[in-house]
Amino acid sequence: MRFRVLFSAILLLAPPVRGETVGLSPAVAQAEDPLPVLQDLLPTDAALWRLRDAIRHYREIEANGGWISVPPGPKLELGVQDSRVALLRRRLAVTGDLPEVGTQPESFDAAVDAAVRRFQGRHGLEVDGVVGVNTLAALNAPVTERLATMELNLRRIEREHREWGERYVVVNTAAASYRLVDHGRQVFERAAIVGRRSWATPQLDSVIDRLEFNPYWVVPPRIARLEVLPGIRRDPDYMLHNDMHWVNGQIRQDPGPKNPLGKVKFLFLNAYDVYLHDTNSPQLFERWDRFRSHGCMRVARALDLAGYLLKDDPAWPAQRIQEAVESGQTVQVRLSAPIALHVVYDTAWVDEAGIINFRVDVYGRDSDAGAPIAEIGHDRQRRCAA
Repeated sequence: MRFRVLFSAILLLAPPVRGETVGLSPAVAQAEDPLPVLQDLLPTDAALWRLRDAIRHYREIEANGGWISVPPGPKLELGVQDSRVALLRRRLAVTGDLPEVGTQPESFDAAVDAAVRRFQGRHGLEVDGVVGVNTLAALNAPVTERLATMELNLRRIEREHREWGERYVVVNTAAASYRLVDHGRQVFERAAIVGRRSWATPQLDSVIDRLEFNPYWVVPPRIARLEVLPGIRRDPDYMLHNDMHWVNGQIRQDPGPKNPLGKVKFLFLNAYDVYLHDTNSPQLFERWDRFRSHGCMRVARALDLAGYLLKDDPAWPAQRIQEAVESGQTVQVRLSAPIALHVVYDTAWVDEAGIINFRVDVYGRDSDAGAPIAEIGHDRQRRCAA
């Protein structure tokens, strides 16, 4: 009985894309006891199984004719009476964003407002309850397109073998967010600011083993050439006004309120010279479009993350962290308990609450979903900044 259950699970996982065939692994066929082999073949990543179930659900929607499109026109929002609202209600009901169509189909009431906000939130849009150009485009994306995105993200998870263990930080650059997981449970999920479309954040796996309070910022050559030097030409006192100095042939900015790295940065070995850090512009975390950096990852409430990573180090109680930050001096700390870091690019996933999420393919990596990780969106000449 257990053998049949495990084999059925593998069959369910095996064909993520329609048209693929299922073959029995030679290791299973040749094993004297195939049960342990089958168990090893099953991925343990719960996110993979959640996405697999979501694909099945969307295939059912496709089999039932998909969803209708909402025609273009004036924006739809709370209080509006419009015949297109009836179509909007039907569209939102198909994907479960609206529990029921309702008895006043042309009225954009509080229920429709809540449904639109739910839809916007899980598609990475500005959550304002208004059906404008961006929301309408997301609503009208056909189910076949959504299925294709889900299927390639399932392949992405399978290819990356995400057996991450019990403790890690993961940044999803497609969602511009990061999560901290400890003892197998999510401690928090918060906003991040990641590389702009023309300066993409790389995918990588590493270990955060150090941090710095009140870090200096050494301006990378490319940023110096494109942004700082033109500023100096416009204003001879540019460097003075921005607490910058020439140090060993490089421009360095002192710690302080003008420094875009903020009060702490987190370091990890990588080939791209990127890191996680705080920011001196925390208001940007409130924006829905957070693709604004030169490749590094700014993380919301960075000092909270630092405190969590140091919480079991008796040398760094909360009071000492506060004193180090308030000193204004650069303080380097090696973590007594380093933590794994994974930077991924998921444009479709199902969260722990069962909500199906989609994001725009801002870096154009979905077309490369079958390529080796080392070839996707990486530039070894990249230097990072805020």
